[in-house]
Amino acid sequence: MSALEIKNGIFWVGAVDYNVRDFHGYETLRGTTYNAYLIHDERLTLVDTVKKGFCADLLRRIRQVADPARIEQIVVNHVEMDHSGSLPEILAAAPLARIYCTQKGREGLLKHYDLKGREFHIVKTGDRLSTGQKTLEFVTAPMVHWPDSMFTYCLEDRLLLPNDAFGQHIAHPLRFSDEIGEEDCLEEAARYYANILMPLGGVIARKLEEFGKLGLPVDMIAPSHGAIWRKDPSRIIRAYQDWTAGRTKHKAVIIYDTMWESTDKLARRLAEEISAAGMAVNLHNIRKNPGSAVIRDVLDARVLLFGSPTLNADMFWTMGGFLTYLRGLKPTRKKVGIFGSYGWAGGATRAIRKEIEAMGLEVIEPPFEVQYVPSEEELSKLTEYAKVVIQAAKEELIHKG
Repeated sequence: MSALEIKNGIFWVGAVDYNVRDFHGYETLRGTTYNAYLIHDERLTLVDTVKKGFCADLLRRIRQVADPARIEQIVVNHVEMDHSGSLPEILAAAPLARIYCTQKGREGLLKHYDLKGREFHIVKTGDRLSTGQKTLEFVTAPMVHWPDSMFTYCLEDRLLLPNDAFGQHIAHPLRFSDEIGEEDCLEEAARYYANILMPLGGVIARKLEEFGKLGLPVDMIAPSHGAIWRKDPSRIIRAYQDWTAGRTKHKAVIIYDTMWESTDKLARRLAEEISAAGMAVNLHNIRKNPGSAVIRDVLDARVLLFGSPTLNADMFWTMGGFLTYLRGLKPTRKKVGIFGSYGWAGGATRAIRKEIEAMGLEVIEPPFEVQYVPSEEELSKLTEYAKVVIQAAKEELIHKG
């Protein structure tokens, strides 16, 4: 795979990681890319690097365009190691290069790497850097998604290089979303947002609004993971506006685990009843589905339904782990139903309720639970419970956090 010119004089020189399957706990079932961009101008400029172990790919692609020793300017949009891991090797190949980053970026880089003696230039929103015929403008973006994060914008090409914003975990030989498939890329972008950026939705919404007020037109968005958006970049921006606003669909997601199939019977019957009543519903056994896929489904669901058997007077351990993950992602604007089964004593539904209330989400009353194996009479009562769930979905959403 060769360096690819995405704009006049601007080249993708990154790396494709087909085999990574775990990204700090987020299952990357389709691999990912580490996108870096080389601006071939009077002052050779590199925007971001790649994960350690992929520097040979990066250097090989840079050499297809120019001698790496000629790099004068390196822009570091984000310190996280999948984007900065090759920086020491690149600096060794480009001994005269200066580093451009935020103040937090400099602090983070010095904690991660031995960069003593290297020349840093600290930038903030509105600062500009010339590469010769092109002008880069910087927009600081703290907590999108680390404190050091920033965007780089090329004025002449209307090109936004936002690092982790608008990205997706997709390993593919093609570089553009319209080549890979717009819907496919949007779906992966939703999964990426849900699992990584959802807890920062408020921050991201404000940053999108701030960027819009800068009046910088965008013809292309080249993130640091996955496909580049060139056909209609406003589409991914609108998707982010929906996600950060917590807009939902008329959809329920049932998330459960089971020991001796009693909770499974409840979950499957509940899915049938909700669907029959006209509401979209997706069903996830959390031991049989990747957590990242379940969380993506949570993103635009109006109702979440959690089901668990009781074990040791508590919820099943897999449900406890999933709720811990979900709590950190700070979901909003959801109604939550709770169901489950128990043997000689209950406890699962109470434990789940405690977690849901700690998230500030509204519980649909009352929880639905049965002892031992649900009878047909008990299962038939899920018809009425489904009506309660659908009615709750129609009512105003309240976040108590």
